[in-house]
Amino acid sequence: MRTGGPRIRYQLDMAAAIAAIKALNNSVAGVAADRLLNSHFPSVEQALTPETVAERVVLLDSLWGTRLFVESGAADLIATNLAKNSARLIATLHDLGPCDLEREPDKVYRAAKEALPIILDHTPGSRYRQNYSFAAKFFHWCTRRHFPIVDRNARKVINRWQNDLGVRPVVRSDTAAMSGLTYIQEYQRWIDFYGDLIAGLSTAARERLIRVDFDSQPKHYRVKNSLLRILDKVFYYQGGGRGLGRVAE
Repeated sequence: MRTGGPRIRYQLDMAAAIAAIKALNNSVAGVAADRLLNSHFPSVEQALTPETVAERVVLLDSLWGTRLFVESGAADLIATNLAKNSARLIATLHDLGPCDLEREPDKVYRAAKEALPIILDHTPGSRYRQNYSFAAKFFHWCTRRHFPIVDRNARKVINRWQNDLGVRPVVRSDTAAMSGLTYIQEYQRWIDFYGDLIAGLSTAARERLIRVDFDSQPKHYRVKNSLLRILDKVFYYQGGGRGLGRVAE
């Protein structure tokens, strides 16, 4: 069951997707960054260990340029809130099955409504920004298969594709175009998009994308990425992303 209505049949341009994957994997620094994140987010329990969760906050912010550093104390507050809610988060994420994004996206959305506010609302009513992009990226790395990565480059491509197809509602073109949507409400559209896209890919197409991604990475830094992570690479690259640096929302 899809959270936002009837399923959309997307036709991924496989040749363009493969070209994007190969081009992005040509950056040894970018692939090394993914390897570091894979090694420091080895499981839900370890990623959310209260005593060391701050390490993952700092690492992700540093590697992917989510700019927590622009607000003194924001990273501390986020790490503290994650540590306080660790047990609840682990239980929430463990309730997700490996194929829920494509088969039961409503479950992923319910989990997102539980998880993301722990970062988005780390200091309710405060002057701090909500760090939507960081929240989506952090929880993506906790499970790899469920939470789409939010960034400016990917959203441009997804929004344009959905508008070309007449899809409604769409992933917004930028956060300035939220038009009263909360971040959680907008994130549902990311879940719906990736859930529909993955559901429409054949087994052969999935296997080919996974194989191309792995084989095109520099030999000593290879990691086996989830299909969700691989598709994120495609849209990030097609939206103008090149190599290691990510563009924060």
